[in-house]
Amino acid sequence: MSIYKENITLPQYFRHALRVVSNAFWMFRAGEKAGKPFGIKFETSAVCNLRCIMCPLSKGLKRKQGVLKFHDFKKIYDEITPSYVNLTGIGEPLLNPDIFKIIRYAAKRGSILKLDTNATLLDDKNADNLLSSRPSIVSVSIDGINKESFEKIRKGGKFETVIENLKRLIQKRNHTNSNTKIHTNFVLQKSNIQDIPKFIKFLDSLHVDSINGDISLPLGANNNLDNRKVSINQINLLKTELKKIKTNASLNIEHIYEFLDCGGDISRKTQKFCFYPWYYPSITWDGNVVPCCYVCDNEIVFGNALEDGFMKVWNNQKTRNFRKALAAGRRGICKECFIDEEYISKKLRILSKIPILSQLSKRSWKNN
Repeated sequence: MSIYKENITLPQYFRHALRVVSNAFWMFRAGEKAGKPFGIKFETSAVCNLRCIMCPLSKGLKRKQGVLKFHDFKKIYDEITPSYVNLTGIGEPLLNPDIFKIIRYAAKRGSILKLDTNATLLDDKNADNLLSSRPSIVSVSIDGINKESFEKIRKGGKFETVIENLKRLIQKRNHTNSNTKIHTNFVLQKSNIQDIPKFIKFLDSLHVDSINGDISLPLGANNNLDNRKVSINQINLLKTELKKIKTNASLNIEHIYEFLDCGGDISRKTQKFCFYPWYYPSITWDGNVVPCCYVCDNEIVFGNALEDGFMKVWNNQKTRNFRKALAAGRRGICKECFIDEEYISKKLRILSKIPILSQLSKRSWKNN
């Protein structure tokens, strides 16, 4: 799912039109160099209070664990001034004592800002602090519709606590007339995929704004092969049910449907374009610049933004070589990814039909 599509309806988006146009040029050109990215994923925490079965933390990370310090965040943020900031990572952001300071800093400077949380720590005080920090989106991860299914996947979490915290956050948001959108995220896997229809109806009754979907992916030491064994017949039945739900649900469930529409077959994605290394990199809590958050255990590191500066790393030889290889086709760890940026490629493909512009691009658009 493209972050452009995710944020296209947000008012702040139009304030960043110049960065959008700039990034569109670099993505279309598909050269080895890129300008300042539209968005950044900052890993605010690599420590967590849960051990979810699909997460690499349940198997152990090789890299060091810690939290993003405010002064480190500020140093990198000020160099890039990203239009979109996603505060996520392998851990739980609310375990970071600087998290609300980080949110406030980026929000005051006009960034579209999204926070992902497991909501186990989102008590009354933290809910107030979070909403007063003014994030654009808060996404709560919930992978089960009842206590048994939820706690089987999100080990260490309590279903009742998370739902209570989500309800409180929605109530406070509505009471204060906050502009923060409240999303939920559902990681599809064999133990919960049959619950999707009930899950959507339940969250619709809570008046969340959107349900986002994701597929359990190979991450670090956790290859998740067992978690992803879902039959095509099961997926097709769910798609039929979702068509009925889509006409009645008041919330956005397009993301869930798009993931199901792929049939659970990652190979259908490997030929799709990925533009992340041109506009949306990830930065670990200790400053490492990596292609995306799926490279979760420092399998590919371009350099360190705290030591060398982001833009120097962003266009160093290692990063350029990676872009060149990716423009030719997904390989290695990228072949296991499920990201599909068709939303972007459809728009850029129009430019490729203009003779003068087509000569600027180093990417072949015919086979996509």
